[in-house]
Amino acid sequence: MSSPSYEVHYFPSPGRADLQRMMLDVTGAQYKNVFLYYMTTWPEVKETMPFGMVPKLVVLESDGSRKVRHYELVECVAIETYLAEVLDLVPGTGTAFDRAEALSVLSSLSELEDKLRPSLWLPTLEARKTGHTTYCTETVPKYLKYHERFVSGDWYFGDKMTVADLKLYQLYLWYEDMYATVGQNPFKVLAADFPKLNKIVTALDKGKAGTYARSRREFGALIWSAEQWISVPQRT
Repeated sequence: MSSPSYEVHYFPSPGRADLQRMMLDVTGAQYKNVFLYYMTTWPEVKETMPFGMVPKLVVLESDGSRKVRHYELVECVAIETYLAEVLDLVPGTGTAFDRAEALSVLSSLSELEDKLRPSLWLPTLEARKTGHTTYCTETVPKYLKYHERFVSGDWYFGDKMTVADLKLYQLYLWYEDMYATVGQNPFKVLAADFPKLNKIVTALDKGKAGTYARSRREFGALIWSAEQWISVPQRT
């Protein structure tokens, strides 16, 4: 049986599919993006989703004939757990404990990411700016100090890159999207406090993950407005 190919069904933006695309890209898996659009295709597709949410991962397996087996998976944690295993992005030898330990890092960083989301939708500019500032100066350092202690080598888990490292880099990229123009990316502002984490970010940025970030991550649909502190549609 040949290696499977994948489809990532999501909007033309990094968003919640960013890590999944990065995992596929970095490992050289064959995949394509199937874009959904808020005002046209999404309302209809939404009703077909098991939980009314995306991203959705489609796995296509072929036995060499024209017959293709088709599997679908939804919910970020399920998709990322699956991809980490099939793409060998778990620590050590991939035992149940190894997988769970990697997912504990993934869970903590996802929790940190979600702490910011309420500020993205605050009604006024001043409220959004205050929310972002509090997040960067208070929330992020509290989380990252524990992650700095957790790193056990060149990567989170010694000498092997895993989904945990890619999640860290994905979070860094998200911060860059929002904070680069105002000099507020916590990884850069607090670089001296988190040398191990920044070493991981730098290593990934110089490799395949960085190539993905610079060449295949953005699709031009949304841009971050530093004036409004919110994502806005890209003008054509």
